[in-house]
Amino acid sequence: MRTNSRLAVGSPTARVAAIVVATLLLATMVAGASFAGAQVFGADGTMVVDPSGSGDYTTITEAVTAAEDGDEILVRPGTYTEAVVIDKDITLTGDGPVEKIVVEAPEGGPQYGGRPRDFYALLLQDAGATTISGLTFRGEPSLVIVSGGSPTIQDSVFDNVGWAFGTRGTSNDGSSIHVNDGSTATIVRNSLIGGGPVGVFGESVPLIDENSLTGGPHIYLASQSEGTVVKANTIDGTLRWGIGVFDRDPVTIEGNMITNPGQNGINLSSGSGTIRDNVISGAQLTAIATGNWDATVVGNELTDNQIAISYSAAEGLIEGNVVEGGVVGIVVVGRSPLVKDNVVRGVEGRGIVVGVNTSPTLSGNTSCENGTNLFIGEGAEPVLDDTNEICEDAPAG
Repeated sequence: MRTNSRLAVGSPTARVAAIVVATLLLATMVAGASFAGAQVFGADGTMVVDPSGSGDYTTITEAVTAAEDGDEILVRPGTYTEAVVIDKDITLTGDGPVEKIVVEAPEGGPQYGGRPRDFYALLLQDAGATTISGLTFRGEPSLVIVSGGSPTIQDSVFDNVGWAFGTRGTSNDGSSIHVNDGSTATIVRNSLIGGGPVGVFGESVPLIDENSLTGGPHIYLASQSEGTVVKANTIDGTLRWGIGVFDRDPVTIEGNMITNPGQNGINLSSGSGTIRDNVISGAQLTAIATGNWDATVVGNELTDNQIAISYSAAEGLIEGNVVEGGVVGIVVVGRSPLVKDNVVRGVEGRGIVVGVNTSPTLSGNTSCENGTNLFIGEGAEPVLDDTNEICEDAPAG
């Protein structure tokens, strides 16, 4: 009896054999694709960058180029010498200790806007709601540029990126984080060590929150729009201001701690807004200085500054501030602001100064234990009610 070596079509044995063959074929195809360099990603759109080659890509630029809106890129430890451009809505996250994930601009790399020396390591060009976190940007040319969009830059380190304002003129160049072109960026919980400021330009409306700036950098609002908020930042040892505002559109500056600024702690000389609940000490010039536009200066704690408050606006409000120590307390040179419920103590010179030809209203203030508790300039006509506690000056000598 001869046995047919072919399996009968539709037999159970044939069906099992077909499944085995198909499985082996699929495995061979997947292995071949991987070997050929094709990237196979998880369903969640996550990519891994690792310079050793053990991830999906070895450079951030390659991963960004391949990414689509909504994808996440994880960057493993290493030094990445790149000028990365992101023009899509993605997440770029350090996957490891932040100090070991370093991005540096290439020498002589591209420049933002064609301005000399304004190189960058990262350009967010209308990048939607992109989130950047957990990276270290290192070296003077490794700027992060935000042009439009609503990205978030968080939990990252800027190690001597850019240069301090005033060391090379007053141009837009040199900001470690440069926010421009109407951006509504969020800059939160970053650490800036040396280098240049967080700079705001082009009528942008950022939130700058809980950042630490030490060794020179400050917050520089050259051109912002109403709604800009600067709050809960810690700023130490700036060459000039801690926070400088040079645009009339109102800004909120709230809950910041500023120590040892080279000039003013908060400089509102060309701007307006609300300055509330900040703590400022050791200013070489003035803790809070305002210019021609009305401002609200409320609830600040000002200690051991050359001048605590210098208020130049025509009207506005100075209320509930506490001044201790320093050389001069509250100086009012604006026409008729309301000065209310402030406490000034232990100032070497004048506690409250009413400037020449001004007529502010003083109510509920305490000025005691100062060199001179109240000084009224020539031609000034302040309105003082009986709720003020103005102590008698101590006898000379």
